[in-house]
Amino acid sequence: MSFSLTTLMEQVLNGLTLGSLYALVTLGLVLTFSVFNVVNFAHGDLFMVSGYTLYLLLNFTQFPYWFIVILVILLTGVYSVIMERLTINPILDKSFRAHIIATLGLSIIIQNAAVWFFTTDPRHVPTIYTSQIVTLFGMRASVQRWIVLAVTVLVFIALQWFVRYTKLGKTMRAVSQNQTVSKLLGIDTHRISIITFAIGGAITGLAAALVSPLFNVYPHMGSMLTLKALAAIIMGGMGQVNGAIYASFIIGMIESLFGGYVSLAYKDVAAFVFFIAVLFLRPNGLFGKRIGL
Repeated sequence: MSFSLTTLMEQVLNGLTLGSLYALVTLGLVLTFSVFNVVNFAHGDLFMVSGYTLYLLLNFTQFPYWFIVILVILLTGVYSVIMERLTINPILDKSFRAHIIATLGLSIIIQNAAVWFFTTDPRHVPTIYTSQIVTLFGMRASVQRWIVLAVTVLVFIALQWFVRYTKLGKTMRAVSQNQTVSKLLGIDTHRISIITFAIGGAITGLAAALVSPLFNVYPHMGSMLTLKALAAIIMGGMGQVNGAIYASFIIGMIESLFGGYVSLAYKDVAAFVFFIAVLFLRPNGLFGKRIGL
């Protein structure tokens, strides 16, 4: 692999794209973890289901792409609420072991259902923007990639504003800091749970609608996404939303640079080796531990 500046810029852009994917998926997961301390091992499969939803809408409807993006966001929010009502809500007050078993079981069910409906063949979902090339800051990339990067930044800023300055966001912060006191103050935690999962699902749907056209969609893709989202949450500091986002981009950059200059086959190994090294050196994560949002 050549070490030219052009090649390096390409790898950096690939790393930012991967980081955007992990960041958006991690955002949905870290929201539910920060507010309710629920580790949802089926969260990555939500991305997979959204990817197949995008595939069906692109291939069997005549809707414009941006309208399909909105549909995928809304539908994924609904999928997430259904997941919360059927699987998470009944065990919300149980131990983390119950959360792990229930969500892992749900993940297995969703993956096998996807295999039954769509087979194991990867599905490609190109859009009109994947073939349009634009050069910005000396880097050539498809319009789809630039859209992913821009939207990721906007979502991050919007979520920060929502959590800090809206009444609902402040209520979510209160629940994340102390559920018992929140209930005593009259906050409906079950309603907050539904809203939190809906927002997390919508962000995941946005990720699938924007990033799936750059990769293939297949039934077992969610497992690795969930693992990397969990790694980002732990690496960033448990419950630290900003830290999880920064860690997502670090993971994406490591994978891209290692895959581009060393071996594409072992890029996942490189990311998890770095994750383990961080745990040894900073057990509380790169950005420490924070309680609540």
